[in-house]
Amino acid sequence: MITRDRGRSFWAYVLVAAGVVLLAANLGWFAGVGSWVWALLFLAGGAAFLYHYVNHREEWWALIPGSALAGIGVTVLAGDAGGPVFLGLLGAGFAAVYLSGRQRWWAVIPAGALLTLALVAWLEEVGPRIDAGWVFMLGLAATFGYLYLLPEGQGKQRWAVYPALAMAAIAVLAFFDTSLGGIVGPLLLIGAGAYLIWRRTERGGGASGPTPEA
Repeated sequence: MITRDRGRSFWAYVLVAAGVVLLAANLGWFAGVGSWVWALLFLAGGAAFLYHYVNHREEWWALIPGSALAGIGVTVLAGDAGGPVFLGLLGAGFAAVYLSGRQRWWAVIPAGALLTLALVAWLEEVGPRIDAGWVFMLGLAATFGYLYLLPEGQGKQRWAVYPALAMAAIAVLAFFDTSLGGIVGPLLLIGAGAYLIWRRTERGGGASGPTPEA
């Protein structure tokens, strides 16, 4: 009972603090405050949720807003480069939800999707000309494949093999439809055709073989 009362008191203080901050923002009191102050506020909010989870392990839901607020705080500090960090931290939050209880296998799906999106966003930041659509599909295929390969009793989902195979096939097709794949695909076809011609020549079956007499 004492622990529950302390938890309620903690969240009451958090709500009051959040209300004061929002009121001050609406009144324009933070007009001259730098972005780093907002970043610290978001990081503090994320830390509050994570602290609540550490002290109340059964309330796993706190991991999601905790990672989201921490991601926003880092994004504010990182500026335009913070997108991949936000997606990565939010994905890590869902991964932590699964690790905190293997019966919550569903958390693997948003975790894999968000971590894949973080990788795609990073690739687009590094190389704007990179078409990373196939990377996203490959990441989803790996996510569902992971669910299928899990041990029994730890979230194994036999049905996950079907979306894993389907998305892997889509990833391969998407790869060959990209600028890189547009070069590799024709080269593979040319190489295969040249190999067949070479094999036929080696066996003495030239292109202009003897024609049967009428």
